[in-house]
Amino acid sequence: MISKRDAKLISKKISEYDNIVIVKHQLPDWDAQGSAMGLAHLIEENWINKNIYIPGARLNDDQNFAKNFDQNTLSKALVITVDTGNSSRLDFDQWNQGAEIIKIDHHIPVENYGNYNIVDVEAVAAAQVIGMWAIMMKLKISKEAAENIYTGISTDSGRFLFDRTSPETMEVAKTLLMAGADLNKINKFLYVGSLKQRQWTNYAFGKMQLTKSGIAHIILEEKDYKKFDLSYDEVKSALSTMAGLNEIKIWFAVIEWEGIYKVSLRSRDYDVNSVAINYNGGGHKLASGAKLKDLNEVKKLIANLEKLLKTKKGIENEK
Repeated sequence: MISKRDAKLISKKISEYDNIVIVKHQLPDWDAQGSAMGLAHLIEENWINKNIYIPGARLNDDQNFAKNFDQNTLSKALVITVDTGNSSRLDFDQWNQGAEIIKIDHHIPVENYGNYNIVDVEAVAAAQVIGMWAIMMKLKISKEAAENIYTGISTDSGRFLFDRTSPETMEVAKTLLMAGADLNKINKFLYVGSLKQRQWTNYAFGKMQLTKSGIAHIILEEKDYKKFDLSYDEVKSALSTMAGLNEIKIWFAVIEWEGIYKVSLRSRDYDVNSVAINYNGGGHKLASGAKLKDLNEVKKLIANLEKLLKTKKGIENEK
């Protein structure tokens, strides 16, 4: 949980500025977008005469706070970043041209790029940090804010199944539901897919390779997903096909996207972040991202993960 001091600092800085620019990471997931949109709605509901902007891509057709702004507006703005551990991943190149910057995150710190860096590594989602801040400051939570924040928590917690789901997570979720978040609507939106999506995940799972030690991976090049006409988030859904299988101890997907080989690493028991940081990445112990120069690095990555398995230092052994 963030400290009361940090919670008050966020509120104090919001009160000091007329212009607020909220920035998320490139190729946003629902924790990034839910945190950004939820925070914007909270500010709109609890402060008067604030100009709130959220630049960058959206996962759906919600264009709230997507209005344009000029350099003069930015220079006088408070910039708040959400769910982004390092500045190179921010989806707004001019993020550092604001008057002050607050970083709100839940990833293992790798770069303190803000004037104020408020990070709760125990939170299962950045949206949980936003939600707990609202609770601590006794803010009004609108239905729109509640649904965005709940969506972020639900996705980043794997529907409340992941390791860092905690009593605090549930407290925030309870508060959001009491504020009007429509659980049935959110679950249908997130977890009822299309036939095309199921065909894609079936195809992707068919490309899985598994080592004798239990390391699984799927390599997805542009030629694989182009015919399916998918967004990045939809392509990445192939990662989940390797989860929940006894034979798989560590799994990852390599996705070629816009000329970059993006890696998503997962495990139930092993600190994959310790490997990801050596491949221009990072995140959490059991869920991290990375980047490869080319596909020739896949063998090296697997070798590093084999070494991780041989250490027998799973998360449970650290407790």
